[in-house]
Amino acid sequence: METQNLWPDFAVEPVKSPKDILKEQANHLIHKTNNVLSAEVETVDFPTREIVHTFSIIAPALSNYRYKLLAIEHGAFVYPVSISWANGKVEAKNQQQFIDILSNIFSEPETVRVISSLLAQSLTE
Repeated sequence: METQNLWPDFAVEPVKSPKDILKEQANHLIHKTNNVLSAEVETVDFPTREIVHTFSIIAPALSNYRYKLLAIEHGAFVYPVSISWANGKVEAKNQQQFIDILSNIFSEPETVRVISSLLAQSLTE
């Protein structure tokens, strides 16, 4: 005799995961730099119950030089998410806050300077 299924129906939240948003932004960077630079989102091992993803900019023409721009971490729930980068650490409580924070990080003078420098060096190789 088969036992009864005791699991309830599960609802999938209609939000994009932070990892999916980062992957989309990686594709936008590749397009924006005409394939000169690329980006990678990598899930890394972390010794806690947190899920950690890194976002790195890659310069293939410079022996695949990698610049880790930021890392994010969250628990079993998609949000809140913690974002760490060179200028600090901040928490986004929801998808829109996460997108706004990413926009600010991508527009920071240091980020623009790094990307511009990697582009210039890549184009001379």
